[in-house]
Amino acid sequence: MNQASTMRKVVISSTFATGIFLAIPQMADAALGDQPLRVGMDHSDVKELQDVLKKKGHFTFERSTGYYGPITADAVRDFQRKHKLQVDGIAGPQTLSKLLSEMGGQAPAAPSKPSTSTSGSGSLTNTTMLRFGSSGKQVEQLQQKLKEKGYYSFSITGQFARITEQAVRDFQKASNIKVDGIVGPQTLSHLLNEPNPSETSYKKNDKKIASEVVKNPAPPAHSTSTLRVGSSGQAVKNLQAQLRSVGVFNQAPTGYYGEITAKAVRNFQKVHNLPVDGIAGSKTISKLKEVATNKSSSSSSPAPSKEPSRASSSPAALVTNLVAEAANHIGVPYLWGGQSTAGFDCSGFVQYVFRQQGISISRTVAQQWNAGKSVSQPSVGDLVFFETYTKGPSHNGIYIGNNQFVHSGSSTGVTITSMNNPYWKERYLGAKRLY
Repeated sequence: MNQASTMRKVVISSTFATGIFLAIPQMADAALGDQPLRVGMDHSDVKELQDVLKKKGHFTFERSTGYYGPITADAVRDFQRKHKLQVDGIAGPQTLSKLLSEMGGQAPAAPSKPSTSTSGSGSLTNTTMLRFGSSGKQVEQLQQKLKEKGYYSFSITGQFARITEQAVRDFQKASNIKVDGIVGPQTLSHLLNEPNPSETSYKKNDKKIASEVVKNPAPPAHSTSTLRVGSSGQAVKNLQAQLRSVGVFNQAPTGYYGEITAKAVRNFQKVHNLPVDGIAGSKTISKLKEVATNKSSSSSSPAPSKEPSRASSSPAALVTNLVAEAANHIGVPYLWGGQSTAGFDCSGFVQYVFRQQGISISRTVAQQWNAGKSVSQPSVGDLVFFETYTKGPSHNGIYIGNNQFVHSGSSTGVTITSMNNPYWKERYLGAKRLY
């Protein structure tokens, strides 16, 4: 059986993250409940989930890793069965709520000032005060507003925890207002595009903030080739458009470099074996210009609203898109004859991934073997074939580098497997290129 090392992040990086923290966080500091958690995620919230499941006797791996793999999914299913919840292996709102309630609280505890950590159920107005620990309808409305403006890309939970706080900070930076992660009148005035009724009382403070921004501004896009969190302007918009063209940035360019853009840059860097720091330096920008289907770096017009063509004349861009698409389906179950996100068999998965890039290929393993061009050594994006239950090619997957491939296995669903695995090594037939 594949072990927990078959990670979705391997699709992108083909390497494992290190530096596992073993200290169990206090519930007051946890962000568990801020977002649904599922197979393929690599996040501090997953580590907290594993810690809590371990305390309850469901997670039996030797340590908490922060990666949501098959072992974590099994632990979640075990917890769900015990508490008569839907058994799907996904730590969604009901599962997290039940888990946290057993640990002493439905959501992360609010910090010190309860009067400003409201869980109000009314409409969001520019007199509302929300901060880490707040919950309720107003937080849902806040998350929705931040999502509309491109600063929040997760599920609407109604819980103001770390991810929401970071989104607020990103919005505050872009708006040149005080960056504290607290949603008060000034932040809401900008977010809701409504005048602040206490604007005059903020003028002196605003001037002070403005002077601080001038003293220590975000790197201006026109004065440096390096872009990072806090940068803004046309160069960032061009960067986002190019990231979008290779399938790692899934929204309209905003011109502001926040956490969503940094995550897209990290994903791109992993695919192309660049230092993974989320900073668009000269090497990252150069590589992006090389593979992007949107080559423009000087256009001042906004990116078109429709999705860019997934079929690219650039092989490097195609490979990036193939890997990114495959990564989106880690954890989808195996289904004989399946060729949709409800379930895949091996060749159905390969056909689906290629179809998303505008490339039509044959349906069966044998047909894909016959249609491909033989290569002596597989490169990223090539198909690797195996002889399993019958003579000749009967199973295949997409090679992702580092001697690993992504495929839909009958006992695992869509997952990552090493070609050094004795079972697959003995049955390997060869590699074919279909583009």
